[in-house]
Amino acid sequence: MNAYSLLKKPFFSRYQKPWVWPAEAESEQASWRRVDLDNGRGGTLVGLYGESLSGPARGTVVCAHPMGVEAKGFYLRHGHARMLREGGLNVLLFDFNGFGESPDADLLYPEDVLAAARGARKLAPGLPVAGLGVSFGAAWVVCALSHEGHGLSAAVLECPFTTLDEYWHRYKVAFAVLKASNVLMPRLLAKLRPVARARDIQGTHAVLLIYGTKDSITPSSMGERLMAACPLPREQCSLWVVPEAKHTRALAAAPEEYRARVLGLLDAAFSRAAPREEPQPHG
Repeated sequence: MNAYSLLKKPFFSRYQKPWVWPAEAESEQASWRRVDLDNGRGGTLVGLYGESLSGPARGTVVCAHPMGVEAKGFYLRHGHARMLREGGLNVLLFDFNGFGESPDADLLYPEDVLAAARGARKLAPGLPVAGLGVSFGAAWVVCALSHEGHGLSAAVLECPFTTLDEYWHRYKVAFAVLKASNVLMPRLLAKLRPVARARDIQGTHAVLLIYGTKDSITPSSMGERLMAACPLPREQCSLWVVPEAKHTRALAAAPEEYRARVLGLLDAAFSRAAPREEPQPHG
C-alpha cells in the first residue's frame, strides 16, 4: 500500500471491492476478452475488449466508468457496451487504478484515460478512437482532452462534475481531506479540475455533454459551465439535458434518443478522423 492508497481511503474505500461480472450481462461474457494495458507509469490497467457485433468496426470507443464497485461493469450492466458494439464499434472497457481489477497506483486518473486510448489504438491499429465517460469517468475524460496528442476523435461526457470540491462537499470527512490536499498538493489537484482543464480542450472533432433534469449530484448547471469553458466552436460542443434522467441514467431515461445522438456523433467524428498508425520504435 502506498501513500496514495491511504489518501484515497476516505473517498473510495467503499467502492474498492473484488470485481464480479454483472449478472445482467452474463450471456455476453464469451464475446469479451480480458486485456492488460500499460498505464504509462510502470503499472497496468485491466480492461475488457469487445469487437463490433455489426460488421467491420468504424472505430473504437474507450469507456471510462463512474465511481462504484461495478467499475467497468457499469457499461455491461446498463447496456452501453452492447449498444456501441451493435452500432458497429469496438469497445474497450477499463478499470481506473484502484478500482475493479486494476492495481492501485496514484491519483492521475486522466493519465489512465490516455493510457486506455493508447491501448485501444494498439488493439485496433488504424481505427479512430473516441471516449465515453460517465460521472467520475467523464470528469477525467474532460481533463484528458486538455493533453496534446490525446488521440480521442470525439467524447461523450455524461454528468461530469466541475470540481472535486463541488462533488465531495456532501461528505464531511472526505471534504476535509480534500481541502487539506488542496493545500498540500496544489499542483496535482490543479490537474484534476475539469472546469479549468476544459479551457484547454483540443484536438477533437466533437464533444457531447449529457445531463439529466433529475440529477441532484451533478446538475445541468455544471454542464453549462463546462460548455462556457470549452474553446471548441459551438457546432462541435453541445449540451443535451435529458428529461426525467437521474444521475448516470440518461440511457435508461431516453434509450432511443441516446442511441441516435451518441452513435450519430461518433460516426460523424470517425468519418472525419484520418487513419493513424502508432509510432514504431527505431532500431
